Amino acid sequence: MLPKIQIFGHSIPTYGLWAMMGVLLALLYLKIKERRLHENNADVDLAFIYSLIGAFAGAKLLSLATTLPAIIVDWPDLAANPSLLIKNYLLAGFVFYGGLYGALLACLLYAKHARLDFSLLAGRLMPTLALIHGFGRIGCFFTGCCYGLPHPSLGIVLANSAIAPNDTPLLPVQLYEAALEFLLFAVLAWMDSRRVDGRRMLGLYLLVYGIARFVLEFLRGDTYRGFIGPLSLSQTISIPTALFGVYLLICAARRSRTPSRR
Repeated sequence: MLPKIQIFGHSIPTYGLWAMMGVLLALLYLKIKERRLHENNADVDLAFIYSLIGAFAGAKLLSLATTLPAIIVDWPDLAANPSLLIKNYLLAGFVFYGGLYGALLACLLYAKHARLDFSLLAGRLMPTLALIHGFGRIGCFFTGCCYGLPHPSLGIVLANSAIAPNDTPLLPVQLYEAALEFLLFAVLAWMDSRRVDGRRMLGLYLLVYGIARFVLEFLRGDTYRGFIGPLSLSQTISIPTALFGVYLLICAARRSRTPSRR
Protein backbone atom coordinates (compact mmCIF):
# COMPACT_ATOMS: atom_id res chain seq x y z
CA MET A 1 0.00 0.00 0.00
CA LEU A 2 1.78 3.11 -1.21
CA PRO A 3 0.63 6.56 -0.03
CA LYS A 4 1.88 8.11 -3.30
CA ILE A 5 1.78 7.19 -6.98
CA GLN A 6 4.42 8.18 -9.53
CA ILE A 7 2.90 9.73 -12.68
CA PHE A 8 5.21 11.27 -15.28
CA GLY A 9 7.92 11.55 -12.65
CA HIS A 10 5.72 13.39 -10.16
CA SER A 11 4.51 12.01 -6.82
CA ILE A 12 0.75 12.28 -6.38
CA PRO A 13 -0.80 11.42 -2.99
CA THR A 14 -3.04 8.39 -3.32
CA TYR A 15 -5.82 10.02 -1.31
CA GLY A 16 -5.90 13.06 -3.58
CA LEU A 17 -5.96 10.85 -6.67
CA TRP A 18 -8.98 8.87 -5.47
CA ALA A 19 -10.78 12.00 -4.26
CA MET A 20 -10.24 13.65 -7.64
CA MET A 21 -11.62 10.57 -9.33
CA GLY A 22 -14.75 10.90 -7.21
CA VAL A 23 -15.11 14.59 -8.13
CA LEU A 24 -14.78 13.83 -11.85
CA LEU A 25 -17.36 11.04 -11.69
CA ALA A 26 -19.67 13.33 -9.73
CA LEU A 27 -19.37 15.92 -12.49
CA LEU A 28 -20.10 13.21 -15.05
CA TYR A 29 -23.21 12.23 -13.09
CA LEU A 30 -24.44 15.84 -13.10
CA LYS A 31 -23.87 16.16 -16.85
CA ILE A 32 -25.71 12.91 -17.54
CA LYS A 33 -28.63 14.16 -15.44
CA GLU A 34 -28.69 17.43 -17.35
CA ARG A 35 -28.73 15.62 -20.68
CA ARG A 36 -31.50 13.25 -19.65
CA LEU A 37 -33.59 16.13 -18.34
CA HIS A 38 -32.70 18.31 -21.34
CA GLU A 39 -31.41 20.99 -19.00
CA ASN A 40 -28.41 23.28 -18.97
CA ASN A 41 -28.51 24.10 -15.29
CA ALA A 42 -25.57 26.39 -14.58
CA ASP A 43 -26.88 26.97 -11.05
CA VAL A 44 -26.42 23.30 -10.17
CA ASP A 45 -22.86 23.39 -11.51
CA LEU A 46 -22.04 26.56 -9.57
CA ALA A 47 -23.62 25.17 -6.40
CA PHE A 48 -21.48 22.05 -6.86
CA ILE A 49 -18.30 24.14 -7.13
CA TYR A 50 -19.17 26.26 -4.10
CA SER A 51 -20.05 23.12 -2.16
CA LEU A 52 -16.63 21.66 -2.96
CA ILE A 53 -14.97 24.81 -1.65
CA GLY A 54 -17.15 24.72 1.47
CA ALA A 55 -16.35 21.04 1.99
CA PHE A 56 -12.61 21.63 1.77
CA ALA A 57 -12.71 24.61 4.11
CA GLY A 58 -15.00 22.92 6.63
CA ALA A 59 -13.01 19.68 6.69
CA LYS A 60 -9.77 21.55 7.25
CA LEU A 61 -11.14 23.89 9.92
CA LEU A 62 -12.57 21.01 11.96
CA SER A 63 -9.29 19.12 11.57
CA LEU A 64 -7.36 22.12 12.87
CA ALA A 65 -9.80 22.39 15.77
CA THR A 66 -9.14 18.78 16.77
CA THR A 67 -5.36 19.30 16.60
CA LEU A 68 -5.37 22.68 18.34
CA PRO A 69 -3.83 21.33 21.58
CA ALA A 70 -0.92 19.86 19.58
CA ILE A 71 -0.55 23.11 17.62
CA ILE A 72 -0.32 25.07 20.89
CA VAL A 73 2.35 22.71 22.22
CA ASP A 74 4.34 22.85 18.97
CA TRP A 75 3.83 26.56 18.41
CA PRO A 76 7.39 27.70 19.28
CA ASP A 77 8.80 25.33 16.65
CA LEU A 78 6.04 26.17 14.16
CA ALA A 79 6.58 29.90 14.57
CA ALA A 80 10.30 29.46 13.98
CA ASN A 81 9.71 27.23 10.96
CA PRO A 82 6.35 27.97 9.26
CA SER A 83 6.96 25.19 6.72
CA LEU A 84 6.33 22.70 9.54
CA LEU A 85 2.92 24.26 10.14
CA ILE A 86 2.07 23.88 6.49
CA LYS A 87 3.41 20.34 6.20
CA ASN A 88 2.14 18.91 9.49
CA TYR A 89 -1.19 20.70 9.89
CA LEU A 90 -2.35 22.68 6.85
CA LEU A 91 -1.67 20.09 4.14
CA ALA A 92 -2.47 16.99 6.20
CA GLY A 93 -5.68 16.02 7.92
CA PHE A 94 -9.34 16.52 7.06
CA VAL A 95 -12.46 15.68 9.06
CA PHE A 96 -15.45 14.55 7.02
CA TYR A 97 -18.16 16.05 9.20
CA GLY A 98 -16.57 19.46 8.80
CA GLY A 99 -16.63 18.94 5.06
CA LEU A 100 -20.24 17.73 5.11
CA TYR A 101 -21.59 20.75 6.95
CA GLY A 102 -19.27 23.10 5.10
CA ALA A 103 -20.70 21.84 1.80
CA LEU A 104 -24.29 22.12 3.03
CA LEU A 105 -23.70 25.65 4.30
CA ALA A 106 -22.13 26.70 1.00
CA CYS A 107 -25.03 25.19 -0.94
CA LEU A 108 -27.56 26.92 1.31
CA LEU A 109 -25.82 30.29 0.98
CA TYR A 110 -25.68 29.93 -2.79
CA ALA A 111 -29.39 29.05 -2.92
CA LYS A 112 -30.25 32.15 -0.89
CA HIS A 113 -27.96 34.39 -2.96
CA ALA A 114 -29.33 33.09 -6.27
CA ARG A 115 -32.89 32.96 -4.91
CA LEU A 116 -33.22 29.28 -5.70
CA ASP A 117 -35.03 26.45 -3.99
CA PHE A 118 -32.49 24.74 -1.71
CA SER A 119 -34.47 21.51 -2.02
CA LEU A 120 -33.86 21.40 -5.78
CA LEU A 121 -30.11 21.92 -5.39
CA ALA A 122 -29.88 19.44 -2.49
CA GLY A 123 -31.76 16.81 -4.47
CA ARG A 124 -29.38 17.05 -7.39
CA LEU A 125 -26.17 17.28 -5.34
CA MET A 126 -26.81 14.69 -2.61
CA PRO A 127 -25.82 11.73 -4.80
CA THR A 128 -22.55 13.47 -5.69
CA LEU A 129 -21.74 13.91 -2.00
CA ALA A 130 -22.02 10.18 -1.37
CA LEU A 131 -20.04 9.36 -4.52
CA ILE A 132 -17.12 11.67 -3.71
CA HIS A 133 -16.97 10.52 -0.11
CA GLY A 134 -16.96 6.88 -1.17
CA PHE A 135 -13.91 7.40 -3.38
CA GLY A 136 -12.30 9.48 -0.65
CA ARG A 137 -12.59 6.56 1.75
CA ILE A 138 -10.90 4.29 -0.77
CA GLY A 139 -8.11 6.84 -0.81
CA CYS A 140 -7.98 6.65 2.98
CA PHE A 141 -7.57 2.88 2.74
CA PHE A 142 -4.64 3.04 0.34
CA THR A 143 -3.01 5.83 2.35
CA GLY A 144 -3.51 4.03 5.63
CA CYS A 145 -5.34 6.78 7.51
CA CYS A 146 -8.58 6.16 9.43
CA TYR A 147 -7.48 2.55 9.88
CA GLY A 148 -9.34 -0.13 11.81
CA LEU A 149 -8.62 -2.27 14.83
CA PRO A 150 -6.26 -5.24 14.53
CA HIS A 151 -8.03 -8.45 13.55
CA PRO A 152 -6.14 -11.68 12.75
CA SER A 153 -8.67 -13.13 10.28
CA LEU A 154 -10.63 -10.18 8.85
CA GLY A 155 -7.79 -7.68 8.80
CA ILE A 156 -5.74 -6.53 5.79
CA VAL A 157 -2.00 -5.99 6.15
CA LEU A 158 -0.50 -2.65 5.13
CA ALA A 159 3.14 -2.71 4.11
CA ASN A 160 4.23 0.86 3.33
CA SER A 161 1.93 3.20 5.25
CA ALA A 162 3.41 6.17 7.06
CA ILE A 163 0.29 6.39 9.23
CA ALA A 164 -1.13 2.95 10.04
CA PRO A 165 0.79 0.14 11.77
CA ASN A 166 2.55 -1.90 9.10
CA ASP A 167 2.64 -5.70 8.93
CA THR A 168 -0.43 -5.89 11.20
CA PRO A 169 -3.80 -7.14 9.91
CA LEU A 170 -6.24 -4.22 10.36
CA LEU A 171 -9.96 -4.11 9.76
CA PRO A 172 -10.58 -2.22 6.47
CA VAL A 173 -13.07 0.17 8.06
CA GLN A 174 -12.46 2.64 5.24
CA LEU A 175 -13.77 0.12 2.69
CA TYR A 176 -16.82 -0.62 4.85
CA GLU A 177 -17.65 3.07 4.81
CA ALA A 178 -16.94 3.35 1.08
CA ALA A 179 -19.38 0.50 0.39
CA LEU A 180 -22.03 2.29 2.47
CA GLU A 181 -21.46 5.53 0.54
CA PHE A 182 -21.80 3.80 -2.83
CA LEU A 183 -25.03 2.19 -1.66
CA LEU A 184 -26.30 5.58 -0.54
CA PHE A 185 -25.28 7.02 -3.90
CA ALA A 186 -27.40 4.42 -5.70
CA VAL A 187 -30.40 5.08 -3.45
CA LEU A 188 -30.08 8.86 -3.68
CA ALA A 189 -29.62 8.78 -7.45
CA TRP A 190 -32.79 6.68 -7.73
CA MET A 191 -34.64 9.13 -5.48
CA ASP A 192 -33.43 12.03 -7.61
CA SER A 193 -34.69 10.27 -10.74
CA ARG A 194 -38.07 9.93 -9.01
CA ARG A 195 -38.04 13.68 -8.22
CA VAL A 196 -38.11 13.09 -4.48
CA ASP A 197 -37.95 16.22 -2.31
CA GLY A 198 -34.31 17.20 -1.74
CA ARG A 199 -34.84 17.70 1.99
CA ARG A 200 -36.10 14.14 2.26
CA MET A 201 -32.96 12.94 0.48
CA LEU A 202 -30.77 14.98 2.79
CA GLY A 203 -32.64 13.70 5.83
CA LEU A 204 -32.22 10.09 4.74
CA TYR A 205 -28.50 10.57 4.16
CA LEU A 206 -27.90 12.24 7.51
CA LEU A 207 -29.89 9.60 9.39
CA VAL A 208 -28.29 6.57 7.74
CA TYR A 209 -24.77 7.94 7.70
CA GLY A 210 -25.00 9.29 11.25
CA ILE A 211 -26.00 5.88 12.61
CA ALA A 212 -23.49 3.98 10.48
CA ARG A 213 -20.62 6.30 11.34
CA PHE A 214 -21.41 6.03 15.05
CA VAL A 215 -21.15 2.23 14.80
CA LEU A 216 -18.09 2.16 12.54
CA GLU A 217 -16.15 4.36 14.95
CA PHE A 218 -16.06 1.42 17.37
CA LEU A 219 -14.04 -0.47 14.74
CA ARG A 220 -11.49 2.30 14.25
CA GLY A 221 -8.01 1.81 15.63
CA ASP A 222 -6.50 5.26 15.15
CA THR A 223 -6.40 7.47 18.22
CA TYR A 224 -5.68 10.90 16.69
CA ARG A 225 -9.29 11.64 15.68
CA GLY A 226 -10.20 13.30 18.96
CA PHE A 227 -12.36 12.11 21.84
CA ILE A 228 -14.99 13.76 24.00
CA GLY A 229 -15.38 11.56 27.03
CA PRO A 230 -15.90 7.93 25.97
CA LEU A 231 -16.95 8.90 22.43
CA SER A 232 -14.86 10.04 19.49
CA LEU A 233 -15.47 13.45 18.00
CA SER A 234 -17.21 11.86 15.01
CA GLN A 235 -19.48 9.82 17.27
CA THR A 236 -20.38 12.95 19.18
CA ILE A 237 -21.29 14.71 15.93
CA SER A 238 -23.10 11.63 14.60
CA ILE A 239 -25.79 11.85 17.28
CA PRO A 240 -27.14 15.33 16.37
CA THR A 241 -26.56 14.51 12.69
CA ALA A 242 -28.88 11.49 12.85
CA LEU A 243 -31.44 13.47 14.87
CA PHE A 244 -31.30 16.28 12.33
CA GLY A 245 -31.94 13.70 9.64
CA VAL A 246 -35.04 12.50 11.49
CA TYR A 247 -36.24 16.10 11.79
CA LEU A 248 -35.83 16.69 8.05
CA LEU A 249 -37.69 13.49 7.23
CA ILE A 250 -40.57 14.49 9.49
CA CYS A 251 -40.72 17.96 7.91
CA ALA A 252 -40.64 16.43 4.42
CA ALA A 253 -43.46 14.06 5.33
CA ARG A 254 -45.58 16.99 6.46
CA ARG A 255 -45.04 18.63 3.09
CA SER A 256 -45.76 15.45 1.15
CA ARG A 257 -49.12 16.79 0.01
CA THR A 258 -47.45 19.66 -1.86
CA PRO A 259 -46.19 19.29 -5.48
CA SER A 260 -42.78 17.72 -6.09
CA ARG A 261 -39.67 19.88 -6.17
CA ARG A 262 -39.34 19.88 -9.96
